[in-house]
Amino acid sequence: MLTSASMDNGVLSINLEPEKEDVEHIKGSKIGLGSEKAKIILEGVNKENIHPDLIALSTILICHPFVSSRIKLPCEVSEFFLETCRSVTTKYTLEGNVGSSIEAIKPPIRGRPGLAFSGGADSTAALSVMPSNTVPIFMNRPIKKGSKYNSEAALNSCNFLKEVGYDMIVVDSDLEYVRDPVGFPSDIAHSIPAILLSQHLGLDSIAFGTVLESAFGIGHEKYIDYPKGAHYRFFGTLLSAVGLQMSLPIAGISEVGTSIINEVSDLGIIAQSCIRGGVGKPCRYCWKCFRKELLGMAIGSTLSVPAVGKIMHSPEVQKKLSDFPISHENVVTFSIRNIDFEEHRYLGFLRNRLDIGKDLEFLRNWYSPSIKVVPDKYADSIRKSIIRYIEPMSSSQEEQVVCWDMVPFLESKSTKDSHFALTSSWQDFYWEEN
Repeated sequence: MLTSASMDNGVLSINLEPEKEDVEHIKGSKIGLGSEKAKIILEGVNKENIHPDLIALSTILICHPFVSSRIKLPCEVSEFFLETCRSVTTKYTLEGNVGSSIEAIKPPIRGRPGLAFSGGADSTAALSVMPSNTVPIFMNRPIKKGSKYNSEAALNSCNFLKEVGYDMIVVDSDLEYVRDPVGFPSDIAHSIPAILLSQHLGLDSIAFGTVLESAFGIGHEKYIDYPKGAHYRFFGTLLSAVGLQMSLPIAGISEVGTSIINEVSDLGIIAQSCIRGGVGKPCRYCWKCFRKELLGMAIGSTLSVPAVGKIMHSPEVQKKLSDFPISHENVVTFSIRNIDFEEHRYLGFLRNRLDIGKDLEFLRNWYSPSIKVVPDKYADSIRKSIIRYIEPMSSSQEEQVVCWDMVPFLESKSTKDSHFALTSSWQDFYWEEN
């Protein structure tokens, strides 16, 4: 992949030029290259004020899934950056020149944490447990004709955070259109605005709203020892190449726990995970709406207006519930366990499909070993903040996390039969309006 970068009137453009090997690689991939140019609007910042290592890292994060054998970096970089990134980019080669006068980025002495903020429930919970000087940075996608995306709720959250004193930053970027279908080209690509502005803002780390399900695999087939895994090493190392630490303050908290935090936190009122609805008006049609509304019913949320019966009519939701296993199956199971089935009998086929006898109360609590994926500088503060909202797991509950294994349940005949019954039920599914 050949790359180049330019900046004009505060707009940084990163250009991709796929080589023959890249084109063949993309043909065999589940995602395509939707655009060969990404623009990031950095108002009030000149290219001369952005360290070349930051531009190079942003380029890697944008083109990572589309590369076959090499990335030709768009600019000269520091020797430290190139050597550090090469230590983990084993699937392809990084080609670039080391600038003799380019020094590696050093973490600021009195730095502050940044957060790749989305406005959703998990992101808001992350901000709630982080230090008060945290800089939330939201990447706003320009809306194209025919898109279902709606940034109104997220931008409203950003305005609220500005009003209560946060140094809230909103950066417009179309980098999600590089990917087809539209989305983040790599897992932490939404942090690119924070990366590019990190020196300007004095950031020493970037946090993400990654929860227990995504980090440690709870709700998926088996437990993952995330701090020792390839994902954390890869992205953590890339960030370290530009003097930043990766921070996952809620990696030990389930979606159940983040919902509980948002019920209590002063910031919880702004949380809206749906990216299609307006302010305070989620679309109640998408998978996120279904999962969050179902969970809201389970914990007696005052922030939710349940409409699960209607949402289950959505083809998107039915498709997600037809997956095997169901995405975040632990959260769905917890929710069903804590909902009065007599009042919501339309959930019967789904209830029969789940491991309803499994004790999942540990999802209300914090898996404290996850503090390993928080920078030491902020660990004590974040620990104290978390336990103000939810309790740490007991040793037996921590054992439930480490021993998580859904495989026997998923492989059983009764589970497969009930899954078939669930997917067959869509044709005559009925709902009761809440």
